Amino acid sequence: MDLKAKKWLVFIMCIFLLAALFLVARYESARFAAKVGLQPHKIFVSDASKPCVECHKRKGVAPNMLTQWEGSLHARKGIDCIQCHKAEKGDFDAFTCPESTILVAQFPTPKDCAKCHKEIVKQFTESKHAFPFWIYANADRAVFEPIIGTKHGCEECHQITNMWPDGSVGECDACHPKHSFSIAVARSPETCGECHLGPDHPHIEIYNESKHGNIFQSIRNKVDLNYRSSTDKPIPIEVPTCATCHMDAAPGVKGTHNVSTRLSWESQAPWSFRTVWLEDKLGTWQDKRKRMEAVCLNCHAKKFVLTYALISDLVNLQYNEIRRQFVYWNTKYTKEGLVHRTELNGKFYSKPFLNGWDEKPEVLMYETWHHEGRRFRHGSEMMGPDYTQWHGIWEMQHKLQEIINWGAEHGDEEAKKIAESTSPTKYMPYKIYDFPGNEWGIGTEKFRTPVLYKLIPNYWDKVKANVEEAYKKGILTKEQWEMWLERYNNRDHYLGLEYPPHPVTEKYRADFKKDLDTLKKEAIGIKLPSPTPFSEVH
Repeated sequence: MDLKAKKWLVFIMCIFLLAALFLVARYESARFAAKVGLQPHKIFVSDASKPCVECHKRKGVAPNMLTQWEGSLHARKGIDCIQCHKAEKGDFDAFTCPESTILVAQFPTPKDCAKCHKEIVKQFTESKHAFPFWIYANADRAVFEPIIGTKHGCEECHQITNMWPDGSVGECDACHPKHSFSIAVARSPETCGECHLGPDHPHIEIYNESKHGNIFQSIRNKVDLNYRSSTDKPIPIEVPTCATCHMDAAPGVKGTHNVSTRLSWESQAPWSFRTVWLEDKLGTWQDKRKRMEAVCLNCHAKKFVLTYALISDLVNLQYNEIRRQFVYWNTKYTKEGLVHRTELNGKFYSKPFLNGWDEKPEVLMYETWHHEGRRFRHGSEMMGPDYTQWHGIWEMQHKLQEIINWGAEHGDEEAKKIAESTSPTKYMPYKIYDFPGNEWGIGTEKFRTPVLYKLIPNYWDKVKANVEEAYKKGILTKEQWEMWLERYNNRDHYLGLEYPPHPVTEKYRADFKKDLDTLKKEAIGIKLPSPTPFSEVH
């Protein structure tokens, strides 16, 4: 083949390659658009909205906004600018567009969305998402922090509770992005993670740590989140996102925009308590728990679901007992004059369960609820072990010792007695909940028995009395109590006490001894010959 023919062959091959790349790009673009609900389709623009579209395009005013709308389900169904932005004279956000006589609404509110989505808006308005946070957010948003710090801080997320002059509540586009209002984007875990993250409620971090999040990340390129959920069809994705558990329909449970419908605890509050939110419409906490279980049971065995839920319930109850200690010490120190109330002109600028933020015991009590206490509870509810343990209970335990040690240093005799104690029980001056074994069944605690089991006389009888009291108070169901009691009555089995040592234990012990010998020889026992720089030159 001569040089000229080779050049033509290379040229033709390049054309084919470019064509192939174009087709792949077009396919991938269409596939992505389908996933986020932006499929190409015929668009009809009404005569009333044509001037809006033409002006925005001509002047280049937010042109991507039009692109987003053109790919939306709204555009496909003929819902254009004027349906959402229509305004009447006297409306709080009415203004006339420059170079036109069109009166438009600057801020479409849930009231506008309710023209088509009446039931969804109603559900949202009744949810804790719409609950105005400033009802319970006292001095930490008003006195302790400069107000400008909250404008793009707390309020940027809590705008979802925004109360509009037209009587509606909320921000639909906090989850559904303007102007595509994509279901897929709203269903993405990262959308929930815009607000549900950080030291006080790290839900996206907990989700990513969980097996749910792990599986989702591994398959997300194959997942189409732009689906319609159904009460009579299987969940169409392999693993749940946040919306699957809290909002989507699933076999046996209706879909909802009321995120409180399936929550059985108020576990974000300073104390954990069974929710009574909208009880007249949503039913009891048991009804809400059943709805959540109905979602879980699509993928998990019933015994696992019930066991996992019971352990997380006991975590919430255990949190309350630790919380009780922080309240006790702060109240005691305040009465003794060691901690002072935050006042101005005789007015107390904080609620009773929070004395203030200017002294260490108050800071410790606040953060052990608002930060570590939430992580402890929410990690246990959402399969985030690191947040339950190291970011949760571990840090709570440290801060409990800090508040006691602070009192000892400032002359409180009771605190001094605990601080000076050498007993391991000093770390638990509160009452205990526990569960024989674990959520998988049989443990092997015979060979790693927790020190408390050895130190506390009649440990399991004491725990039983506490769990039974929770049942009698209606905090646990009869089914949960009977499950716990079965574990208690067969605790030697579940704790692994009936079984011989595991066959590989001795091999592990021998290997571990070899590790220790090497550690002593190659690390601990090393003594270098030279002096330190500081000892030689200073």
